[in-house]
Parts: sequence; C-alpha cells; structure tokens
Amino acid sequence: MVLPLPQTKEFVDRLIALADECRSDLGEASQSLQEIGLLVGQSTSEVDRLTQREMSLANRVREMEANLESFARKDIRDMYHAAHEVELRLMMMRSQVEQLEEREKSIRSYQEKLRILLELSESQIKAEEQKASQPDNRTRLLRRSQTSGVTIPYEEVVQAEEDERLRVARQVLDGPAQTLANVLLRTEICQQTMQRDPAQAQDELSDLRGVASNALRDTRRLLYELRPVVLKEIGVVPTLRRYVAEIVRLRGIEANIVGPETDEKLPEVLRVALYRLVQQMISAVASEELVTSVDIDVRYEDAQVIGRVEARGEGLERSQRIQRFLTDESVRRRIERLSADLQSESAGSQMYRLTVVIPLG
Repeated sequence: MVLPLPQTKEFVDRLIALADECRSDLGEASQSLQEIGLLVGQSTSEVDRLTQREMSLANRVREMEANLESFARKDIRDMYHAAHEVELRLMMMRSQVEQLEEREKSIRSYQEKLRILLELSESQIKAEEQKASQPDNRTRLLRRSQTSGVTIPYEEVVQAEEDERLRVARQVLDGPAQTLANVLLRTEICQQTMQRDPAQAQDELSDLRGVASNALRDTRRLLYELRPVVLKEIGVVPTLRRYVAEIVRLRGIEANIVGPETDEKLPEVLRVALYRLVQQMISAVASEELVTSVDIDVRYEDAQVIGRVEARGEGLERSQRIQRFLTDESVRRRIERLSADLQSESAGSQMYRLTVVIPLG
C-alpha cells in the first residue's frame, strides 16, 4: 500500500476518504447488530419452545417405556423418532444462538476499532487544516502516549492497521472459514444419504457436530486474540497467561509461562508490540495438531526485552503455520520498526523454538 506524503493534498484527501469509510462501516455494523438482535430473539424463543417440547416428549417416552406392551411397534418407533428429532433441532438452535451472540460480540469489537480510527482520522484532518495556514509545514506525528516519549508517523499507523486486517483475514481463512466450508460439504453429504441410509446419515451428523464445535472453538480463540482488553491494566505477562489458559482449555495441551508480573517502565507502544509478537508466536506453534506442550519465557533486561516460545511435538520443523509466521510481511515490518531480531531453531523433529529480541532506548 503506497501512502501519500504527509502535508500534501493527497494525504488530506486520503484521510477524508478513510473517515467517510469508517462512518459508512459503522452504520452498516449498527444495522447488522439490529438484525442479529432480532435473530437472537427469534432463536431464543424457538429454543424455549423446543425445550418445553423436549421435556414433554421425554415424559411421554418414560411412560411408554414403563408400559411397552400397551403400544404398537409403529407408535414406539414414531415416539423415539419424534424425541430424537426435537433433541437434534434443539441442539442446532442452541448452537445458532451461541454463534449469533459471538457474532454480535465480534461486530461490537469491530465498531470500537472503527471509532478509534475515525477519531484519529478526524483529529489528524483538523490538525492538517490548521497547519495549512501556518508557514512551518513540518511532518506531523501522531503521539500514542504523552508520557511514553514514543512517536509514530501517521503512515505507520495506517500501515499497522492494514497489517492487522491482513493478519485477521488470514487467521479467519485458515481457521473458521476453512472449517465452515467443511461443514457445508458435510451437510450436503447428510442430505444425500438421509433417505438412502439413515444410519450413515446419523453418523455423518455426529461428525458434523464435532466439526462445527471446532469452528466455534477457533472463532472464540480468534476473538480473544483480537482484543486483549486487560493488557494496559495488568501487563504483558499476565495477559499472555490468560491467553495461554484459553489455548490450554481449547486445545488440551500443556503450557507454562514465566516472566515479570509488572511492566510499568516499558512504554505502552512497546508493551503492545511485545504482546502481539509473542501472541503470534504462541498461535503459530499451538495451532499445530501434534503439539503437546508450549513453554513461554519473557524477560526484561537493561538494554532489551526477550520473548521466547518453545513448543514440543512431532514434525514441528515442517510446520507450514510456523513458516508462514516467519515469512509474514506484517511481522517483518513490525520487527524492522522495532529494530528487533526474530530467531527460529529446531532440535530434531520434537522441539521448535522462536525468540524475539527487542532493544530498548
């Protein structure tokens, strides 16, 4: 993405277009939230109705089982079929409500990011208009923090936003999008086998439920990655510890993290950069199915900070996810902006280590 030079008409025009796009996206997001709210209400009502229906059928099944000799074979079969159908429908509706609620959270998070970007754009537009009337037309810098002493050129802010969008798109494509495509394919298989072989169709539906559960798991992990709301309050290592705990819960692997519990002396920009890099390192290694354990070590030294992620599992030296992380353009740019060093090494086929070193000062 080629950005116009600051203090030019093209620069201001790009800012105005960006602000307009943010306003438009905010409006569309609000409309989507309204539609999702309606769907959640309808689906919740259906869940309540099906729950009552399930309880009623369960009672009737128990009564029938206590007096099987009083019922015809066809009536018994129809009763079990109706109970199973209601149970399956209820499970699907509950899953739909959960997915809608997760989607609603995702949209609200996206709205918050848009509002921040819109405020930055409007603030910069106003500053550029004021400076246009002044003889001194030096390059404008956006300051993230008045106390950190760190300044970031506006073009880097925009580029970082684009890098983050690209990273999220890639993760969605590798995770939930790929799994949902598999769900669609398995659904078509179920439809084709339902009439021909009901028993096989039931097996396919059972597998389909597992696939959908994995998609929901990946989506939840992605949402957690997008917004570490506690980073500023509790620091890098405690926030990483919460992230790792979520990985452990979802993947069932062993994980351990050590490091300082406080980092007030680090500039906020550096804390965010360190967190994102280590988080991406963890995600790259923990996404592999054969990983059994992950160890994370974060150290603050006088002249540098170090983040190390060590994973154990079979075939890690051939991991495509780790290789994509190492060659990712957005990661490379982030490393260059920080004048940092990213190292990778493997010990046979059972261990892989990623280390990032960020100089201070």
